[in-house]
Amino acid sequence: MLGRQQIAGIPTAISELFKNAHDAYADHVEVDFYRSDGLFVLRDDGVGMDREDFESRWLTLGTESKLAALGGLPPPPTDPAKELRPVLGEKGIGRLAIAAIGPQVLVLSRPKLHDSQTKQRDELVAALIHWGLFQLPGVDLDEIEIPLRTLPGGTLPTGADIADMVAAMRANLNVLARHADPHLRDAIRAEIESFAVDPRKLDEALGPPSLAEGGHGTHFFIQPTDESLVPAIDGLAGEDIAPPLIKTLVGFTNTMTPGHPEPSIRAAFRDHKIEDVADDLIEERAFFTPEEFRNADHHIEGRFDEFGQFVGTVTVYGEPTVDHVVPWPRARGRTTDCGPFRINVAVVQGLATQSTLPTDDWVLMTRKLNRIGGLYIYRDGVRVLPYGNNDYDFLDIERQRTKSASDNYFSYRRMFGVIEIGREQNGDLVEKAGREGFRENRAYRQFREVLKNFFYQISFDFFREGGTHADRFRTRKDEIDRLEHARRAREKQVTAKRNAFRARLEEVLEKIRDGAPAKETLVVVGALGRGLAAAAAVRDPDGAALAFIEAEASARRALFDVRERYRVVPPRGVGLPRAVRRNLDIYRDQFDRLVPGVFELADARLEALVEETAARARVAIDRRIRFDRALTESTDEARRTVQTEAQKARTAANEVHERVTTLARESLADIDRVIKDVLSRSARLDVSRLGDSQFVAQRTQLEDEVRQIAETERLLLSGVVEELRNIVWSSNDDGTLGAVSDGAATALDMAEALEEEVLELRERSEADLELAQLGMAIQVINHEFEKTIQSVRTSIRELRAWADANEGLRGVYTNIHRNFDHLDGYLTLFTPLQRRLYRSKVAFTGSDVFKFLADLFEERLEREGVTIEASTRFKRHTITGYPSSFYPVFVNLIDNALYWLERSPEPRCIRLDAETGRIVVANSGPPIGELDRETIFEQGFTRRPGGRGLGLYISRQVLRREGYAIEVAEPPAGMQTAFVIEPVAARERGDPSPNVVPGEPSSEILSPERGTSR
Repeated sequence: MLGRQQIAGIPTAISELFKNAHDAYADHVEVDFYRSDGLFVLRDDGVGMDREDFESRWLTLGTESKLAALGGLPPPPTDPAKELRPVLGEKGIGRLAIAAIGPQVLVLSRPKLHDSQTKQRDELVAALIHWGLFQLPGVDLDEIEIPLRTLPGGTLPTGADIADMVAAMRANLNVLARHADPHLRDAIRAEIESFAVDPRKLDEALGPPSLAEGGHGTHFFIQPTDESLVPAIDGLAGEDIAPPLIKTLVGFTNTMTPGHPEPSIRAAFRDHKIEDVADDLIEERAFFTPEEFRNADHHIEGRFDEFGQFVGTVTVYGEPTVDHVVPWPRARGRTTDCGPFRINVAVVQGLATQSTLPTDDWVLMTRKLNRIGGLYIYRDGVRVLPYGNNDYDFLDIERQRTKSASDNYFSYRRMFGVIEIGREQNGDLVEKAGREGFRENRAYRQFREVLKNFFYQISFDFFREGGTHADRFRTRKDEIDRLEHARRAREKQVTAKRNAFRARLEEVLEKIRDGAPAKETLVVVGALGRGLAAAAAVRDPDGAALAFIEAEASARRALFDVRERYRVVPPRGVGLPRAVRRNLDIYRDQFDRLVPGVFELADARLEALVEETAARARVAIDRRIRFDRALTESTDEARRTVQTEAQKARTAANEVHERVTTLARESLADIDRVIKDVLSRSARLDVSRLGDSQFVAQRTQLEDEVRQIAETERLLLSGVVEELRNIVWSSNDDGTLGAVSDGAATALDMAEALEEEVLELRERSEADLELAQLGMAIQVINHEFEKTIQSVRTSIRELRAWADANEGLRGVYTNIHRNFDHLDGYLTLFTPLQRRLYRSKVAFTGSDVFKFLADLFEERLEREGVTIEASTRFKRHTITGYPSSFYPVFVNLIDNALYWLERSPEPRCIRLDAETGRIVVANSGPPIGELDRETIFEQGFTRRPGGRGLGLYISRQVLRREGYAIEVAEPPAGMQTAFVIEPVAARERGDPSPNVVPGEPSSEILSPERGTSR
């Protein structure tokens, strides 16, 4: 009861037990929580206890099991090389805190012996305790009997041993509870009788640390667990904050900072949500990693001496490290009670646009900071609670920031780091009895004041305007802000152009698909026919000739307008996403076909119509007049186009001239205003009354103001000058105008190219991230699936014995076994995909590939009525490489083929063949369109509804790394679609694409009628 009242909760109790393991010189302490059974298992590989230690210390209240007077337990005789570990636990409350986790516990402990000790002490101690017995009214401690057993070393309790201890505890309950509340008595009895723990099976399933042969340490088996344990693990649904248990236990030892010392003990907490599938909630990756620490925006590292003065380094935005000193004014020459300590802190900017981290990394880092960010205190390498929890701001950093954000830069949710103390130097920092924070004594108050003064002074010196070193932060931050502002302005500008172009391109493509250009040219030809008919009706020969010429000119203008309506020119200097570029390539191909197939034919039709109508009407039309009129129309149109653009250029130039002139005038006015203000203040300053330090400070401040405004205006105007220089032309050798160095055209082209590269990288990054997530998910699924399958295999074997003895179960067993074998078969399909883990290439044949595909798609082939054939040449073809690179390519090709074959008439066939080092995968499905032959390998392109457009793109990229290429090939006879896979060297030689002979017999055929012939 004492322990339960002192411990704040289950997470704190577990942390206290971790510390006990540390004091016992354990290298590992691990928790396994089985949700379905309500079983909590905590194991360590420490020195353990024999019966004497267990009875006289662990089971006896008021005794001290630690040799605190020596500064800690000496290293065990079996491990004399280990360093002395300072005591972390106090008052023996850790053993009592177990009651907070669950009402009853089975304790197993085995001592670690050294050569001088006799084998007679090599024993395992087992005790079963129900804490409810201590709650019974009117019971003295000496009336409670603890079932305690000793077993030979290397052995674990059997089921009979556990049952015997349960019976003894039940008998003791019957004696103690004769006058107790029946409901309380019945509840305790139900929990005692439900205790179902088999240490042997758990030891076999969990592995080390073990108490079996050669093992040592102490293990706790708690069942049932308190109902608050699961909420402590899961936290509140929908909230992006770490659950209480993770907040408390993560980072038990410091693995955060670069170059951190090797942890003296490693902790784990595995949550078994289902049997044989567990997540380690506090593994090192769940905590901040040294790489994340290094990548932060700012770093502060150093030491506080015995006077509270900080001496260390501060790094802002990766700039050169600055040696810095922060005194504690209240020291006044006296040493602090809290003692010297070290600090190492990393800070991330609150806005992604002000951080040097890539946006994706900033988002992930911010999410982790919101969950577990804060300052962690470590005493002798082990975490002190609750420091580190971001909802326990013991330095009032957030409260001070709300008062004045300009004076208090730091935010508790944007920083993470460690404060390192030790029992020897910081002995007056004493933890509370409840193990939640330090006692509020003089040492702790000084400790807080030193740190609060430190963070305020660092804010003032490095991040507040006017600070001694603030120019580093301000300059870099202003630069990041300027670039971000420019990026946003550029993005806003080009997005409008990009969207307008996309809409225009899609509109034109849609009209081309609908045959609108041909229809519109027919309208022009029809209009010309009517105009010529009207001209032919004119009786005056000269008037008729002029009417003919005018009708022809009008028709040609209309045809030109039709052609221009379908001319799409991408905007200059604007990068286009891949999908838009793909549509632009399709458009250009279509337009190239429209020119001879529609517009030139229409032009010829106009010419012929004029000649035919004039001949029939016997109207003499001067060919020179027609020629000159047509040329005049063209030159007038060209002149009008250039004149329009020239006027736009003059207008833009005038606007730029006005803006540059205004900007230069304003810059001069700004610097003149600042200079006058500085000179005015300087004139009113009586320097004779200033001390030396004040004199230098005042002069430096005034000079800095002038320099700062001058530098700001210089950067602004020099940027304008560079922009203007980029649009200066000179005459080329041939008399034409060209760009000097980087002219406007070149600058636009460069901007466009860089923007397209950025868009390409963004799209690829998003796809790669998605693929990485899919890959990790498959890896986890396979790993966990394999462990679960092992458990199911064991259960099915056990079920068979029952089925053999019980005829009624045979049918159920047979049905389960058959379905499980089918499921288990899919697990084996992962095997060839995992071989790359060995990092060595292997030789495999087409026969291996065919068997893999046949097993994988057997049911689908049968369901969709598709036959898959493999020729003898394919069977014998050998590939040397990583199966994990080649197998997925075949899987994707077959999967795509099956999708399209399902929508094709019978017969449906897939054929695998090989010829001269090349592999051909063909099928009888619909052919690939001419425009899609290359496009289908681009990322995101797909014709399948709901498809992702990644399969063939990934296949090409993966094969390229292996020195292979994949292309669309001419299909062999009887097939409609074919892909060829070949070494890049063969392709560079220009070897002809294979055309597989259809008549060769296939040695292996998988068909819905025949199955697979082996």
